[in-house]
Amino acid sequence: MKDQMFKSLNARFNSVWITVLSTILFANSIYAQNARLGKDEMKKLSHWEGTWKGEGWQMDRSTRQRIQFSVEEKVESKLGGLALFVEGKGKSDKADFLGHHAIGLIYYNLDKSTYEMKSITQDGMTTLAKAYIDDSGNFIWGFDVPGGQVRFTITLTADTWEEKGAFSMDGNTWYPMMEMNLKKVK
Repeated sequence: MKDQMFKSLNARFNSVWITVLSTILFANSIYAQNARLGKDEMKKLSHWEGTWKGEGWQMDRSTRQRIQFSVEEKVESKLGGLALFVEGKGKSDKADFLGHHAIGLIYYNLDKSTYEMKSITQDGMTTLAKAYIDDSGNFIWGFDVPGGQVRFTITLTADTWEEKGAFSMDGNTWYPMMEMNLKKVK
């Protein structure tokens, strides 16, 4: 009788132990998938908020000619300053339709100690870009693409936004592919 009671208690203990261990492992896996965000680092980008308008050019992939465009970028702080929501709309000077329409969410990932930007374009493409602020105060973001890397450098003052995009096959030699110059209008 004692042996049977001992086996029953042992089975219950093992069952409870497995349940507790599973719960801990499940909770840790959920936590690992959720990054902690930093509000203090986002304060460095607070001057981005507003509406920006201007012009620029981008390199046409097929003709390798510059295409002129007008663009508007709207930037809003979200979630009490944890993130910036950016929406960009651009029109070619030769067409009256949106040639560029994208949204992005910029935040600071405390766990990785880096800015990240999740972007979605009108043609259904999405990117998770890494970003940082360099010693000159420029916001540099980029990502890998087949055959190389793309990098954008944003320089902001109180009322101007200059952004330059470049492509590199080796990470050393960079080829300009886009530039825009905007003024803050709101």
